[in-house]
Amino acid sequence: MPELDVCFDMGQCTRASLSASVIALSHAHMDHIGGLPYWFSQRYFQKIGAETHLPDTGQPPARGSVGKVVCHPELEAPLRAMLRAWEPLERQRTPSEIIPLAPEEEYQLKNNVTLRAIETRHTVPSLGFAVIERRSKLKEEFKDFPQERLRALRQAGTEITHPVEIPLVAYTGDTEPGEFLVRNEFAKAKIVIVECTFFEPEHRGRANTGKHIHVEDLVRLLHVWEAESVVIVHASRRTTIPYARERLQALCGEHLPRVHMLMDHRMNRQRYDAQVAASQALVAAREAATASRLAESAAANDATLVDESDVRDADESSG
Repeated sequence: MPELDVCFDMGQCTRASLSASVIALSHAHMDHIGGLPYWFSQRYFQKIGAETHLPDTGQPPARGSVGKVVCHPELEAPLRAMLRAWEPLERQRTPSEIIPLAPEEEYQLKNNVTLRAIETRHTVPSLGFAVIERRSKLKEEFKDFPQERLRALRQAGTEITHPVEIPLVAYTGDTEPGEFLVRNEFAKAKIVIVECTFFEPEHRGRANTGKHIHVEDLVRLLHVWEAESVVIVHASRRTTIPYARERLQALCGEHLPRVHMLMDHRMNRQRYDAQVAASQALVAAREAATASRLAESAAANDATLVDESDVRDADESSG
């Protein structure tokens, strides 16, 4: 998510992922970390970002961007060992930064935006994440006060606002269902990215064994999550996209319009084309409205000029 400077997991290093300087790593299964060494090397090799340092050594600053990975504390040492294993193969050291983040701790992404770690339950140590924006909101008792009085209260030292947390994005990572998925970070998030590995009714046992979310679990969560968009990732390769789409249509009911599969490229393209068409229509309507106002203004000016000309002609005739 380039606007938030964060990418969730790194199973494969795509060109788009290089723009994010932070990887929020949910757990260390291969399909979630396979692209990590290459992501580190490409960010550094292509000098994406500002001048920074080598975190594990006393070496002087190095040109290029050191990618950062935020992870469960139990993964810090194994990740460092994995990255060190590449050194004798490549005959060089790629700078990297591993940042352990315990459950409930936060990492600052931007001035008023943080990444919060949420403990989940998978077959290995795992985290979900929520991107939280903090804002100041006027206290209810001052809601109807005029600006002059609010200014006077502030100057007198009265605290007229209180902090509020706005969950922008929540990411489940791989996990079994649990109470942590109905926390405010998930319930109130504008976007929820959720793993849904299994769709077939007979694969309920597989979901339980592997500690994954089944589509029937997802349907129950949809009644709690208020997100504008719920994006499904991590579907099993045993499941075809048409079958997954069929199951969602059968189970999601009124929630279906806000449920999207990241892997469903045909439907995503249709939605993108519809969004582009709607945007173009809106721009065209605004341009037409502006042109109409300009035409009306020009006509009014012309009428004024005609009236003034008639007045001058009348004055000259009477003179």
